[in-house]
Amino acid sequence: MGWWRKAGSAVVLTGMLVMASVGVAVAQSGTAPAVAVITKFQGTLLSVMRHAKTLGLSGRYRQLAPAVRKSHNLAFIAEVTLGPYWSGLTATQRAEFEKVFTRLTIATYASEFDGYSAGQAFHVTGSRVLGNGDVLVATELVSAKGGQASLDYLLAPSGGNWQIVNIVANGVSDLALKRAQYTAIVRAHGFPVLVKKLRAMVAQLMVSHKAA
Repeated sequence: MGWWRKAGSAVVLTGMLVMASVGVAVAQSGTAPAVAVITKFQGTLLSVMRHAKTLGLSGRYRQLAPAVRKSHNLAFIAEVTLGPYWSGLTATQRAEFEKVFTRLTIATYASEFDGYSAGQAFHVTGSRVLGNGDVLVATELVSAKGGQASLDYLLAPSGGNWQIVNIVANGVSDLALKRAQYTAIVRAHGFPVLVKKLRAMVAQLMVSHKAA
């Protein structure tokens, strides 16, 4: 992972600020493989949205799980969200956190993309290569009624593929938000409390949708 492995967390935060400030990017050559990752992932999201009611939450979870695992570098994102606390964890604790973090990520997608309105579609509005070699892909989710939401993806090379390492939704960096929340919990209450809270969040998502 270029910008994290080479320069540490300071560059992670810089990268997130750059991503949040870019807005709609100008398309550049060399971004096609990263754009293809986003196009395929958003195609899966749209399919799940269209069949949301039939699938139910558990069905959406099962359908999204392989797509999320393939398109997102979840191990890397999990590490970054814990910031300086990651280095103090044992291998067992790291594996435990990655597992619950992955479940929460997939459950959140399954929960949020729970319906479809005629005319809704994802559009790639631009892409660019950043100075460190990572790629920013700017997209929009639009509806027939004229509403839209911006979803900008930061991708970095990993194992010969491009994977998502951050998402900025309507100007808010998901990675920065989680990092602030998770490190605050660990600092105040310790790592076991954070894991317990994340497990409770997964359970709540599943229960609330079953009851709906």
